[in-house]
Amino acid sequence: MAARTWLQGAFYHLCQWLLLGPVLALTRTRYFGVPDIGAVRSGLLIASNHQSFLDPVLVGVSLVRPISYLARRSLFRIHGLNALLRAVRTHPVRRGGVDRAALRTVRRLLAGGEAILIFPEGTRTADGSLGRFKPGVASLAIRHGVPVLPVCIEGAFACWPRTQVLPRPGRVAVAYGRLLDPTGKAPDELTQLVRDEIERLRESLRDYLVR
Repeated sequence: MAARTWLQGAFYHLCQWLLLGPVLALTRTRYFGVPDIGAVRSGLLIASNHQSFLDPVLVGVSLVRPISYLARRSLFRIHGLNALLRAVRTHPVRRGGVDRAALRTVRRLLAGGEAILIFPEGTRTADGSLGRFKPGVASLAIRHGVPVLPVCIEGAFACWPRTQVLPRPGRVAVAYGRLLDPTGKAPDELTQLVRDEIERLRESLRDYLVR
């Protein structure tokens, strides 16, 4: 078991290293406030806005600590992609409705001290704006007593909007916000705090990208 865990970690970091160069070359991504999430001893929910297919990679390559991901179940039916997704700590989730199996997986990961990237909007933006944030992230954070780390991605929509088959070169910025403690907060309150923090980060990234 220990050997398998070590191999999974080594493969994750290999993929991270292989993706870093091409992604940075394509997007010229600049990172702001990258945290040492290894210092967070509990589970952790990383909540990001969702602009493109690049988003999981843009977040993942900047963090030394391996994180887990969620992806729509249909991707796991593609030949050869299923094994790769699972090897890089990606777990299937059914879009629409309540996926109880996915919820059990998330709860197990958080209880084990894992960090999980989740997109509160649920899907990629259609026009680059922030969509409605669903309360799932906040509910999980409150139930398990784990902090939420807001992340904002700006510029990725221009690189790879959902209407485009392949990405194009662009300029992207990613900023990490302050850790939000769920203690004593209601789901709606925490959801709004996450959104407000991402909005705040977004304004600063827009200023940076227009320079």
